[in-house]
Amino acid sequence: MKKLKGWIMVYGRRKTGKTYMLRKVFKEAQYFMITRAGYVIHGEGGRYVYMNVKEAIGRVGSLLDNGETVIIDEFQRLPEFLWEELALHHPKGKLIASGSSLGILSKVFDRRSPLLGLLSPLKLDIISYQDTIMALKDLAKTPKDAIMWGLIFRDPWVIPILSIEVDIITEICGKAYYLATSTHGLVGEVFEEEERALTRVYDAILRLVGEGIWKPSEIAGILTSNNMITGGQTTVIGILERLVNMGLLEKIPLWKTRGARFYFKHRSPIASIIQYIDQKLNITENPNINVNREIVMNTISREIQFSLGEMMAEYIGGKRAYTILPNGDIDIVILDERGRTPIIGYEVKIGEIEVNEARKAIERMHEQGVPRAGLISISTKPPKIPGSYEEIGPEEIIEIASKIRFKRS
Repeated sequence: MKKLKGWIMVYGRRKTGKTYMLRKVFKEAQYFMITRAGYVIHGEGGRYVYMNVKEAIGRVGSLLDNGETVIIDEFQRLPEFLWEELALHHPKGKLIASGSSLGILSKVFDRRSPLLGLLSPLKLDIISYQDTIMALKDLAKTPKDAIMWGLIFRDPWVIPILSIEVDIITEICGKAYYLATSTHGLVGEVFEEEERALTRVYDAILRLVGEGIWKPSEIAGILTSNNMITGGQTTVIGILERLVNMGLLEKIPLWKTRGARFYFKHRSPIASIIQYIDQKLNITENPNINVNREIVMNTISREIQFSLGEMMAEYIGGKRAYTILPNGDIDIVILDERGRTPIIGYEVKIGEIEVNEARKAIERMHEQGVPRAGLISISTKPPKIPGSYEEIGPEEIIEIASKIRFKRS
């Protein structure tokens, strides 16, 4: 971010750490935050000053003219008639606009926008899996704990809430209600400044995906039968794409899976886990309900394979994919850069992989045309069996995470 020249537009889903990062990277910057009520909070000299929006933009312009760096947070709340006034100060100083709403990027870069061509876009995603693993490897009790907690802490807003001193399943079960209400609140904020008529549809789709319903045709059938949409699958695909672009969902290419090209799921592992639990147990309506440990473990097991797939794809230099087959899924498939030919596949387990289980998984991958097949266990290094290309245990996962970070630096 420091290397980017000129004015910048930082965007992404709420609570991914945009404000925290900007204020850490640009410590000397003048900070302005636009509130929902329409006034502006200006951080100056260790204190906060409240001003109206026109006064604030006048102050921003003066600072830019003097060559200073200015951060405008929640930029989507700034009335568009003031964008022209901002544009008059380009290219003086360094303006960093930060936005979280669904449509801010399209508005800023619309051909009629006075800011078109003045800001370089930069999307802030959730934390990479290798970064959270490396951050926790010396703090967690065991390598397995670092890998498990690393999955949850990819979404930074939960870091102050959950304690790695406690068993991960116990902690999530005990705080499931709070996590669920917070998750729904964060998602709701994304849409409150957007098309309000579609908010129920967005929310319904996010809940269905959280429940594990990922096919656009199935989602469209449910919403149509409930009179929530018209246009069927085409409408749903359009909304899914918007949710992907905002960072709420992700789409994973499917390889050798009939009837679908992409697997849609929540981008945030903790959001995916909590949405699934809430859909099954309705914990937001029943805060005192006991959350079953098995349901939490099962959802974590599913999420780990996707985050590990993302990490392994970067390590190997390919594209992550997923395969759903009648005789058993392939947890991770890494395709070549074109996304066509498989390079390697992996069976992933949180617990120990037994010899017979490992043999069947390796055979299944080879039968589907995967040239190299490997085994990954979060608990202990898998057994070496004929046909297995590599066996990866918790220590090897941490070593791979370290190599990716070293390569980046």
